[in-house]
Amino acid sequence: MNETKIASSNFWIRGKRETKKFYEINLNRSTNFKTFAFGFLLAALIVFPIGLMIYQFLMIYGYNLSIFGVYLTLIWMALMFFNGLSNYLTVKMAQAAAKDIVNLQAIDAGAIFLYQLLNPGFGIVILIIIVVGAIQAMGAL
Repeated sequence: MNETKIASSNFWIRGKRETKKFYEINLNRSTNFKTFAFGFLLAALIVFPIGLMIYQFLMIYGYNLSIFGVYLTLIWMALMFFNGLSNYLTVKMAQAAAKDIVNLQAIDAGAIFLYQLLNPGFGIVILIIIVVGAIQAMGAL
């Protein structure tokens, strides 16, 4: 009993469970596409100014190797935030679009945000892509 209570309060386990519940819900194809597209675009609009700021700092200070790691870290953090925000907004828009699905309304979008924000699979893949892109930008490959 006590382990169940501890596990349910853990944001990681709760986020993973809520994500799985969301993926198991069968939305019709148009609702599924619309909620994903609008969630993705709205998250892009929110994260875009951060990307512009990072780009401006890169153009001002150039490809200075002492600060280049900070750029890569900021880009990685912005993409992780984008992933969490996109999933959060997709769930919220699906909840608004399909109010009659009780299982969907019971999903905690905040737990999904935290889980996707810290998703190690996405984080490692995007980190590899960023590092390979940075190496190519520096002219090493």
